Amino acid sequence: MKCEICDDIGWVCENHLDRPWDGPRACTCGGAGAPCPACNSPAEGETPRMPHGFKVEVDKDGWRH
Repeated sequence: MKCEICDDIGWVCENHLDRPWDGPRACTCGGAGAPCPACNSPAEGETPRMPHGFKVEVDKDGWRH
């Protein structure tokens, strides 16, 4: 494991930035996910790395069906 904050998921709880958003050590507060500040901070104009299995349903062009 490379990132000890997010367990290499790339995402943390937006309410608790020191806890993984998913996995065995996931935060259980129900908060939304946020990019891990240690390993998933994209450059300006880029998007963060998405979690494994993530499917986009809405993007800048609207809904996708």
